[in-house]
Amino acid sequence: MAAQPFAERVLRVREGKLVDATPEFCGKILSGGSEDYRAEQRLLTTEDLKKLETTGAQGVNNEEIVSALLSRALQYVFCRRFDEALKDLDSWPEAGRAKMKEGFAESIREDYPEFAARLRESAVKN
Repeated sequence: MAAQPFAERVLRVREGKLVDATPEFCGKILSGGSEDYRAEQRLLTTEDLKKLETTGAQGVNNEEIVSALLSRALQYVFCRRFDEALKDLDSWPEAGRAKMKEGFAESIREDYPEFAARLRESAVKN
């Protein structure tokens, strides 16, 4: 069974409140120094993404690619690199892309409502 998608968030206490400080740490999180990021990069080669496109998200042995792709897209969202997240999500197999984007948008809508709306809009265009 493949791992569940995973992304890191960094929270700090400022003026007595817990605030999201993730963007301050994205240089480290999205670098070769991070084992999680290196593992995602190994699974998200051009060849693997083409395999995902041709065999689909439900294809045999694609679970790790799917998990890595969703993990990296979510990390980009946490880092507020929305264009990069959208690019990753657009590499999802076309047949299920709109449904996946709708689900992804729903999962982030409370914290990132503008990007969630953008995802929904792009899902309708597909």
